[in-house]
Amino acid sequence: MKTYQINDLYLNVYIEYKPRNRKIYLKALKPNNIIIRTPIMLTDGKIKEYLLNAYSYIKKSFERKEIEKTNNIHLFGQEYEIKLIDDNNEYVECDGKYIIIHKLENTDINKLIYKYYIDCLRHFINRYLEEAKQALNINKTINVKYKNVKTYFGLCTPKKNEICFAAKLAKYDPILIKSVLYHELSHFYFLNHQAGFYKLLENVFPNYKYYQHKLRSIKYNDKY
Repeated sequence: MKTYQINDLYLNVYIEYKPRNRKIYLKALKPNNIIIRTPIMLTDGKIKEYLLNAYSYIKKSFERKEIEKTNNIHLFGQEYEIKLIDDNNEYVECDGKYIIIHKLENTDINKLIYKYYIDCLRHFINRYLEEAKQALNINKTINVKYKNVKTYFGLCTPKKNEICFAAKLAKYDPILIKSVLYHELSHFYFLNHQAGFYKLLENVFPNYKYYQHKLRSIKYNDKY
């Protein structure tokens, strides 16, 4: 950790080296902490330049009021109340109105919920993967992974024939999840987000940009 002064802010900066990331990510945490995840090593000068360019975002992040989390959570775009039940086992189910969490005394509910998200998301992706591959004329076997991450919705590694989805994606409407599936598969043709990449997406997934904007504009304040 190192402290930098950027205009009127004194920032405690933590650098996390993530060589698999495609770009640099910044996260602002109150009261004055910054996490930078970067695929390349950064000099002091580059860090200061990056912080200066992100100054407005950092300032707004520190001034933003925390949104109180509700006692509800989302699954496939639907909002459900949470019901906790002390049980002899650990599992999660949905009865149409409640997300019911069966737990032991020392259950880590966050881990249990995200395991449930991954199970639901895996079932969804398995249902639509072949359809999406056919639309994009992809004949190879694709390895699909799922992780509890916050920095992306999906990630494609063409050299490994692999795509990875964030567990949190299970919160969103099915059409938005499908847009991420088609997005990641399109990276087997284009590594970067160039004009041809979006042209391909619009051909196989009409109104893609609309769904992408909608996905990124939704901010859930779920308990988990």
